Amino acid sequence: MLQRQANGGTWSNVTLTSATATSVAQSLTLGTTYRYRLMATDGRGNSSPWVYGPSFAPAVTQQSSSGVTYTGTWTLAAVTTASGGSLAYATQGGASATFAFTGSSVAWVSYAGPARGSAKVYVDGVYKATIDLYSATDSARRVAYAFTWGSNGHHTIKVVAVGTVGHPRIDVDGFAQLTLQ
Repeated sequence: MLQRQANGGTWSNVTLTSATATSVAQSLTLGTTYRYRLMATDGRGNSSPWVYGPSFAPAVTQQSSSGVTYTGTWTLAAVTTASGGSLAYATQGGASATFAFTGSSVAWVSYAGPARGSAKVYVDGVYKATIDLYSATDSARRVAYAFTWGSNGHHTIKVVAVGTVGHPRIDVDGFAQLTLQ
């Protein structure tokens, strides 16, 4: 059995897709502190004690925040489907956006579509992946890349435009992070 607590309130059951599910996707509210707990029950009805996860708070930093540093040419565009109503985009290879934060996980929120290209992602100065944002259909508020640590710390994520021929654009809609409480 999986349960969730919000802001120290009562525990509520979380519906799982099966008795052996190992993950769950849920929408979380910004500004709310969450905690999960789990109890396992075997085929004979024996239950374990509750196992508690850490408390954490989700946050989103918009691309226009002073916490995001840009190099190269970036354009701010009003987009109704973007988080916060706007996003920043670059079309030249080497343009970068760096987000510095304190937390235990981070996600780059972007846009995918037919005019989008690729970007290299660096976490704490180390290359992690090249992300291709090309898609036959448009998709807003997409988590393009995510990374998690076991505890809070000061970290950076840097997104660098590759300059893909024919569709060089990459977007930064914001960065989501979790901070353990």
